[in-house]
Amino acid sequence: MVPLSLVLLACAPPAAEAPATMDELSVTLLREFEGEAPEETAQGLADWLLDHADEQDGFTLADVTAEDVADMPYDGGEDGDPDLTLQRGIAVTHRVVGTIAEHAAIVPEADQSFADPTYEIWDRSLAEGDEQGFLGGADMRTDNAIEKSGAFGVTIGYDLGKDYRWLTLDIGGAPTDTLMFRSYELAPGWSDDHKNGLVYGWTIELWVPDPDGELIWYNASWCLLVTAVDGVFDEDFIIQSIIDGTLDYMDGTGAHATGADGS
Repeated sequence: MVPLSLVLLACAPPAAEAPATMDELSVTLLREFEGEAPEETAQGLADWLLDHADEQDGFTLADVTAEDVADMPYDGGEDGDPDLTLQRGIAVTHRVVGTIAEHAAIVPEADQSFADPTYEIWDRSLAEGDEQGFLGGADMRTDNAIEKSGAFGVTIGYDLGKDYRWLTLDIGGAPTDTLMFRSYELAPGWSDDHKNGLVYGWTIELWVPDPDGELIWYNASWCLLVTAVDGVFDEDFIIQSIIDGTLDYMDGTGAHATGADGS
């Protein structure tokens, strides 16, 4: 029997299609992450978020192209090259507790499973950079070994690269240090029975402190998620499930950053 909570969620209204400005800036920032001057794009996205972040939590995004993700490593193995015609692009905006400094302080922690209870394992190692340098304003790369549980007792394991870059943006007329970060699945991750998997995924995120001191968290992701119940629920349900999971991840991180989770 399908849990009533899932049935009710399946009746949720569909996420809105992202406005063109949000869509274009998100893809551009993903593609320009390694560039010499991504601040202009990040500034445009921050300005948009400061004006529109409270209008809706979740949006759907246009597809990324192979060129957009070409500089991020990915080994499809037996699954081959990623089939980008099957991707889902979803953006989430959310206000979270904590400051940039509080959130940055927990980025180098080895155990990142605080994000939400579905992360059974999230082991982080520092691939480039160190904690002292990062908290002093240096960029950092991380490797992440993750086991994530989902509906119906399914667990999927996968490896993720996640890189962080400091930016200085104009927030309310004042130069403000903030972070953008990009993650990329290194290879397909499957459940033991190979019926459920995260085949590929790319994410660009940006923290935007507003002039009132609140922190806006933006997450744009493009992924292919395969489940044994594909076809049981409609597309709106699947998209809303991803949005809700992202909101849980943001709130859990905020609680850990501020000590509200008792850590």
